[in-house]
Amino acid sequence: MSDYLENYNFFYPDDLVALSPLAKKDHANMLVFKENSFSHQKVFDLLKHISENDLLVFNNTKVLPCRLIGQRVRLEQETTKTKVSVTLNKVIDQNIWTTFCKPLKKLKEGDKIIFSEELHANIISFSAGQCVMSFETGGREFISCLKEIGDMPLPPYITKKRGAKKKDFKTYQSPFAEVNGSVAAPTASLHFSNEFLVSLKKKNIPHCFITLHVSGGTFLPIREKNLKNHKMHSEYASVEENAALQIRKTLKRGGKLIAVGTTVMRVLESSVFADNGFQAFDGSVDTFIKPGHHFKVCSGLFTNFHLPKSTLFILVNAFIGIKNAKKLYNLAIKKRYRLFSYGDCSLLFP
Repeated sequence: MSDYLENYNFFYPDDLVALSPLAKKDHANMLVFKENSFSHQKVFDLLKHISENDLLVFNNTKVLPCRLIGQRVRLEQETTKTKVSVTLNKVIDQNIWTTFCKPLKKLKEGDKIIFSEELHANIISFSAGQCVMSFETGGREFISCLKEIGDMPLPPYITKKRGAKKKDFKTYQSPFAEVNGSVAAPTASLHFSNEFLVSLKKKNIPHCFITLHVSGGTFLPIREKNLKNHKMHSEYASVEENAALQIRKTLKRGGKLIAVGTTVMRVLESSVFADNGFQAFDGSVDTFIKPGHHFKVCSGLFTNFHLPKSTLFILVNAFIGIKNAKKLYNLAIKKRYRLFSYGDCSLLFP
């Protein structure tokens, strides 16, 4: 029964969807599941649950301002232009990306999209509802062009209620974002500030960073009714040797390893890491964590609340059990927790 997608559905009031983060990040609600019981706490209580023997693992990926608006131009009809919305998904090669485009039906191979005087794109091909584009930057760095004209790629459940704002460039980016490449934020990290990192050092709480570049696949719904038939999207990930060493030492001494976000958990529990002696690696992961998964690395998870029938919510079910996950979400909704990317969070110890 656990393989049926409908088992991971739930109702939530639409007004609980958070459209902006709290001004004081660490005042967000944190629903804790520990020793088989639930308690309502705040993010500033997090370190009460972590000791010097444990390890917090963060994702240091940086979100690109990768949502673009351009004009489609065809060489045979220069005067006919169509407004096109383009969101980057995954990089294939230098300046070649898979993208999500609207209106996709009005595009064809060979079309040119003009975003600015310097930034243009040529449509190379179409694949699985996506558009492969080659970008021309007029000699400038691609990321520099994006920062100049792009918007932050907020989730659809936010953008359908409000447009992008300048403040999103700051609020939809974690304080330790360093490695450019994501087209969606690892949202658990949005709860933290630079002051939090200082407090980690003061309290001698071990922590390290891995990288997973979140792709647009994170927003795509599961279309298979049976989870056995679902093919997980792949994403670039990296665990450097210093982080791998800290992870191995923590596991050896019996400390708790707490993944800050589902992106971290999917890297650490991937076969390329967990089944390979917890060694450093650099490559693609497509880990789909669902009930029945045997957890080899992570003993704790700090994460936001996720959409029904999403791979992220299914991961939570795998980690703490279907009954506990259902109770967790029922409690959060009953107490009117703020939901999803800009919302409240949970701290889970199965």
